[in-house]
Amino acid sequence: MAWAMPARSNRRADRRIAPCSAISAGPQGRSFVCGSRRHGHFHRMSASTPLPQRRVLGLIFLTVFMDIIGFSIVIPLFPHLLDYYITTEGAEGTLIGALNSAAEWMGGDTVFKKTVLFGGLLSTLYSLLQFVFSPLWGALSDRIGRRRVLVLTLAGNALSYLVWIFAAQFWVVVLTRLVCGMMAGNIAVASAAAADVTDEKDRTKGMAVVGIAIGLGFVFGPVIGGLASSVQFPDLAHGVSFGLNPFSVPALIAASMATVNFILVVKFFPETLAPERRANADAKRPSVFDLATVRSSAVRRTSFANLVYQVAFTGMENTIVFLTFALFVYSPRDNAWLFLFNGACMILAQGLARQLVRRLGQRKVIMLGMTIAAVAFFVVALIPPTRALAGDGAETTFYLGLGLISFATGLILPSVAALVSLYSDASEQGRNLGILRSAGSLARVIGPVTAALLYFHFGSHFWVYIGGALLMLPAIWVVRGLPEPESERLKA
Repeated sequence: MAWAMPARSNRRADRRIAPCSAISAGPQGRSFVCGSRRHGHFHRMSASTPLPQRRVLGLIFLTVFMDIIGFSIVIPLFPHLLDYYITTEGAEGTLIGALNSAAEWMGGDTVFKKTVLFGGLLSTLYSLLQFVFSPLWGALSDRIGRRRVLVLTLAGNALSYLVWIFAAQFWVVVLTRLVCGMMAGNIAVASAAAADVTDEKDRTKGMAVVGIAIGLGFVFGPVIGGLASSVQFPDLAHGVSFGLNPFSVPALIAASMATVNFILVVKFFPETLAPERRANADAKRPSVFDLATVRSSAVRRTSFANLVYQVAFTGMENTIVFLTFALFVYSPRDNAWLFLFNGACMILAQGLARQLVRRLGQRKVIMLGMTIAAVAFFVVALIPPTRALAGDGAETTFYLGLGLISFATGLILPSVAALVSLYSDASEQGRNLGILRSAGSLARVIGPVTAALLYFHFGSHFWVYIGGALLMLPAIWVVRGLPEPESERLKA
């Protein structure tokens, strides 16, 4: 596999890999100049040499994989986590109490409606900060290097998960999600690092490594969270102490994963962006609205298409656990197996993506994925909206629709990232990929809260129809107008 670790005998030498910069390209692949810290000189290394690229991509894979596990552990817990804090801390004078009163004023006459609304708001708070900070981290990594930014953001994640373990009050949970949102730009930095060590020919492979890591993280994170929620610290048998709560074990696992991730990056992750390839340190730091000022119109259009798709997808993703509870009375453990199935479909698609890209190109693969997703949304709409009407085949139809959506996502996400990377100059990789991830984060701001409000007022299926319409109209139209990257035109 592309992320296989090197043999033991090469670890010490490889650990000292210094930043690499491309100097030529020829029949044997891309050539790099790489600094050797041990010997204090530079040596020429071919991109066909497997050790540096495989090692860095392997570390990028582990970094993203463990980061997504920590983030996604909480997903299957949302209905039960929010219900717990509403029940135990819903009095006046508390944050959850104020939200409870606001939900009742808006017409939330049941605890379930309130949990749907609060879940959307909590997801939106996280994503709002990710939207703001993702391009900032990406641009900062263009100036000071990828490694330093990864170390900083992973340290922040580990600290926030550690605090979550002792979150006896709802405001502490909110605080930890806010810190995680601020640090979530590290995925954009990892994507930029993958672009640093791959040329245009292998760019899809580099983005696929990131995409597969995200897919696997979303497979194992919810599964771990759902299964770990049934395990509690012994103190809870006699009452909550030191802030421990029914969700402290999943929080402990997330904190442990983040800590291990931090240590791996500190000890083994080499800098992938050489100083001579970095952007001007005095360059203007991008704002959250820099998508409109990106030089490449193709990058802008691709990012917008990604925004539209992820608004539809994240709205559906956020309401899944509430929908399964309402229709099928799913527990966190049941949701864990559902996310395992979805993740497997996503990984299958990402495994096929490279072959499809070779035949169709990045742009057509994105169009194919969006078409499949639009059809899948309407498959989910076939499910009866209430538990009383849901027959024996409703659960199978539900799995089919979500599986197709996950499969489509597995095609779209790595292709979108690869396309933006191919449209970008070397010195703008981090900035443009950061803006792309920021557009995805903006979708996670818009999608969850909009879907939650529509679910709150009109029921579960209203968002399903809107999501399908979003994909069939603007997203596919935008992708059709994208130019082919120069490398794909030359190949044709």
